[in-house]
Amino acid sequence: MDSRTSSLPSASAAGSTRTTAATAASPVQQYLPAILLAFLLSPAVAFANTSTVFSPDVTAGERALEYRTSYVPEDGASPDVFAHRLHYQQAFNDAWRARIIGVQRSVDGRSLEYRYTRLEVQWQYLEDQDAGWDAGLRFEAQVGDESPDRFRIAWTGKVDLDNGWQLRANALVGRQFGTGAASGLQLETRAQVTRKVRPGMSLGLELFSDLNTTAETGSFDEQEHQLGPVLKASAGNKWSLFAGYLAGISDAADDSDWRFMVIREF
Repeated sequence: MDSRTSSLPSASAAGSTRTTAATAASPVQQYLPAILLAFLLSPAVAFANTSTVFSPDVTAGERALEYRTSYVPEDGASPDVFAHRLHYQQAFNDAWRARIIGVQRSVDGRSLEYRYTRLEVQWQYLEDQDAGWDAGLRFEAQVGDESPDRFRIAWTGKVDLDNGWQLRANALVGRQFGTGAASGLQLETRAQVTRKVRPGMSLGLELFSDLNTTAETGSFDEQEHQLGPVLKASAGNKWSLFAGYLAGISDAADDSDWRFMVIREF
C-alpha cells in the first residue's frame, strides 16, 4: 500500500526525487501561500462539489488534515455557491482508516452556513502486490443541518499502469433519512484517468455521474454528468495540492464547478 491519501498524491512519494538539501523549495511550494490566498479570498459567486475520485489506499500510521474548496458560478436562476470542507483522517493499521468531515457553504455571497458532518470508515481489502490492483469499501454516515441524513457505501478501485498511467473508479450507493429524504437508493459513479508528467505531478480527467435514485433514474439529461481536467501535485514538506474543473455535459448538471484542495500529512 502506498503512502498516498484517498484523494491526493503523497508528498513523501516524491521525496526520492527532491534535492538532498532543503534549501530550495519546489515551484509549487514557493507559490503555495499565494494559491491558498487567491482561493480563500475569491468572491463567492446547486451545491458545490468538494469530492474526488478517491483511492482505496490505506497506509498504517497515516494521519492527514485536508482543506477543500469548490466554486460554482451563477447559472441563470441558480445562485453562485462557494463551499468549504475540512477533514481529518487517521489509519488504524494498513487496512482500516477513519475520517471526520465538516462542510460549510456560502450562497449568493451570503455568510457561511453549516451544511453537514460526516464520518467515513474505509477498508482496503485488495493490494496490488497480491492482486495486481487495489480495491476498498467505504462506509459513510452523514448528519445534515437542513438536508436529510444519509448512510452510504462506496466501492473504490485503482490500477497502476505502465508509463505513469493510473485508473481509478468509484461506485456509490446511499439512502437518505428524515425530512425531505429521496425515495429509493441514491446512485453515483466516478472515474479518473491520470498520467504522471513529472516527479510528484500528474494530469488527467475526471467523470462524475449522479444517476438519481432507483425510484426514478430518469434520462441522461435528467441526471447530473460532469467531465473535466485535474492536476495533482506534491508541494514538498508533506504538502500536496489538487486542482480541478468540471463542466456539465447533461442538462441537469451545473455548467461549471471549480475545485481546489490542499493536504498536510503528519
